[in-house]
Amino acid sequence: MTIEVPPGQLYDLADGLTATSSTVAAVPARLGDGAVGGDVEPALVSFCAAAAAAATLVAGELDWLGTTIAAVADAWLGLDGSLLAPPGGVVAR
Repeated sequence: MTIEVPPGQLYDLADGLTATSSTVAAVPARLGDGAVGGDVEPALVSFCAAAAAAATLVAGELDWLGTTIAAVADAWLGLDGSLLAPPGGVVAR
């Protein structure tokens, strides 16, 4: 089975993942440390720490995935360029 995806769509996907990574990477700063006082503070501090760690990991994975997809698109374009003749041209063997 062949799946055809235009390289431009792969680059758009990679850009979207990288942009989302940047947004997710900002989550820990928005969470704060959870220090609100009262009985709920220990649980909230633990929750904020866990959520910040999860956001950091997800941001890293999204960035890695975006970079990998862009590299795959580059490789596909390079392979296509080496195998296919330009319109009206020939490929040397």
